[in-house]
Formats: sequence, structure tokens, C-alpha cells
Amino acid sequence: MGYSIHYQFNAGNRPINEIRSILHSLHHHAQLLPFTWVDANVTELEGKDCVFNSENGTSLLLTLQAIQHNFATGESIYPTHLIGFETLPRSGCEGLVIFLGHYSHDENWMATGHCKTQFASQPESGGIANFVLAHTLVVEMLDRSQCLEILDNVFDEIGYWQQRDLHCLVERDSVQFVRQAIIQLLPNSSSDFMQKLQRQLDELDV
Repeated sequence: MGYSIHYQFNAGNRPINEIRSILHSLHHHAQLLPFTWVDANVTELEGKDCVFNSENGTSLLLTLQAIQHNFATGESIYPTHLIGFETLPRSGCEGLVIFLGHYSHDENWMATGHCKTQFASQPESGGIANFVLAHTLVVEMLDRSQCLEILDNVFDEIGYWQQRDLHCLVERDSVQFVRQAIIQLLPNSSSDFMQKLQRQLDELDV
């Protein structure tokens, strides 16, 4: 169970200070959520530093996801200016990269990315409860980006983004197990995100 969420951002041609403010706002929001980890700082790169280099050792996922591909020519297109940060929603999940890039062929700040949550459901990572957390955390960040008016498009392969129905993620007869498992994974969490998720689980019992 799981699959991937694909997303596109487009912030238009807003001033650089506004772009920085948007990314810092998203970074702060991520720090309030029960992610496994979030980059300590927002990264800003320009010029050749935006080019993915597997030997660099820093910002690898950020620069990798920022690559655009011209499938007609086979060309890889790198941003000239890149602002963003990396996160790991939950153990077993792919990293979630939140960024905006500026490209020489377009005046708008944009991003295209994806996050596979599927393997967060493996028993060694925390099982179905861990997967529910991973998937809903990614959606929470996309919701926040929508509030900041940069979200352009989302495709959720499992349908949760479109339907906002936890039945996409949880079998009805597993609700009580998942609820207790989430409490065990995050025994001290009382965030707005967790309260919202708890309400959704309660609705599955109705």
C-alpha cells in the first residue's frame, strides 16, 4: 500500500524576497510537524551550485529533483537559482523536497517533485500507521503550499489528495489498530496536524 504523490509549484515571477519568505514559511511549518527529520536551514543555491553532482555530498535530493527534462532533445535543464529544503516524512518513505527554482527559459519560479510513501508501510519502518503518517504529512505540506498560493497541480496515485478519505489509506477493520499504533509512534504529539488526523480516524468509525 502506498504509491507516490506528484506535485507542481508555480509562484509566478514574484520578487526574490517573497520567494525566500514563502520557503521559510514552509520550512517553519515542516518543523512543527512529526517528520522524521527536516533540514536545519533553508538552502539557497545559484549558478553552478544548482547543478546536481553526486560527488558533492550536499543538497543531493534538492538539486536532483530540481532538474527539468526536455524529452524531445534529451537535455537536462538546471535552475539558475534554487531555494528549498529536504525532509524525511517518516522512516521508509522517500524524501520530500520543498523548493522553488528559477530557470533561464522561464520567468516564473517553479518546481516539479514527487514523494513515494509506499515503503513507509513496511513492518520494519512502522507498518500501516507509519504509512498513514507519511502520506498525510506530505499532503499537509501541499495544503500549506496551496495556502501560500504556489501549488499548481497534485496527482496522488492512491487518491487521498483528491478524496480526503482515509479509506484510501486504511482498511475499515484496521482503524482501531492504526489509531493505537499512531499513539505509540507519537505518544506526546498534540499538534494541530495530529488532532486533524485523529478526527479523520474517528469519522471512519461512524
